[in-house]
Amino acid sequence: MTETVRLSHPADYLAIVPYLLGFHPAMSLMILAFRDGALITGMRHDLPGTAREHDDVIASTVGVLARNKADAVTVIGYGPSDQVTQPLDSLSDAITDTGMVVLQLLRCEHNRYWSQLETSPDDGFPYDISTTTAAMAAVVAGLCPLPDRAAVAACVAAVDGPDRQAVREATGPARERAETLLATASPRYWYDEGLHQVHDAFARSADDEPITPEQLAWLGVLLTSILVRDAAMTLLGTYPEEAHIKLWSEVTRRAEPGYVAAPALLLAFAAYISGAGTLTRTALDRALADNPTYSFAVMLDYALVNGLPGSMLHEMRIGELAEQIEAQIERCPRAALPRLPIQAEER
Repeated sequence: MTETVRLSHPADYLAIVPYLLGFHPAMSLMILAFRDGALITGMRHDLPGTAREHDDVIASTVGVLARNKADAVTVIGYGPSDQVTQPLDSLSDAITDTGMVVLQLLRCEHNRYWSQLETSPDDGFPYDISTTTAAMAAVVAGLCPLPDRAAVAACVAAVDGPDRQAVREATGPARERAETLLATASPRYWYDEGLHQVHDAFARSADDEPITPEQLAWLGVLLTSILVRDAAMTLLGTYPEEAHIKLWSEVTRRAEPGYVAAPALLLAFAAYISGAGTLTRTALDRALADNPTYSFAVMLDYALVNGLPGSMLHEMRIGELAEQIEAQIERCPRAALPRLPIQAEER
């Protein structure tokens, strides 16, 4: 959201959470961190079920708040009192012990909230987030939270049925084409062809025109080139974040195993930049499931776990990196070549 939204009433804090997460939370702890009055990051944890999980939530939260130099925090627990109150109070005490101010300490259940910092009626206070300024600003910005976390995961889950079979059948010939060209094509060919296919995919996505199985399979092969993948990332300066999320969600869902890591990483990166933490986490999980040693995904995972805000990446001037990436073709030509995944019969 580009509009400045002031959070003061408990309902304001409750209203902003679904838009930060991308879904309506349940059985969760949500921590909103502030510095100098501005919201700098948000964290969500599942409600801890064991003493070990409880301690891990506290340690992780306090560590992220310290690294982000937060000076004030709002903590919200979603769920019944017998499961929320104790971890909510413990987390508040741990935060207060660091010198940070707890602005609000709220428990929510069935569209009602209770404040741990002030007297609340037994049946809590009713709230309707749709009527708040924060929610209205989010709607104007085009944001629409999904009903739950499972719905976010479904957005990047692998497709099945005829389309899965069609992409599977197209991936073999795409790989064979690449293997043949590797013997003769120059690094410049792979870079130029990769960018051409990426731009074409963005155009098709913008027109709501599905990418054919053959085009998608070939795009998946080309994205195994490190420089093609990185060049696609710099297009965050050319196409809006929403276009990146839309395209790379489609490619992630439809790509064959072995070709998922790159588009899932591109999706995670775009989501991270836009502040969609849950989508970032979900896309990263898909990338790392496809390739557990995929280095860029490992690094982004570290940033996410340690609470580094995606807004800091705007300072990188991503679009200006394009020329530097292209120059690497001369310095490190192998980085432009596709890195085809090892097939089962080769293992």
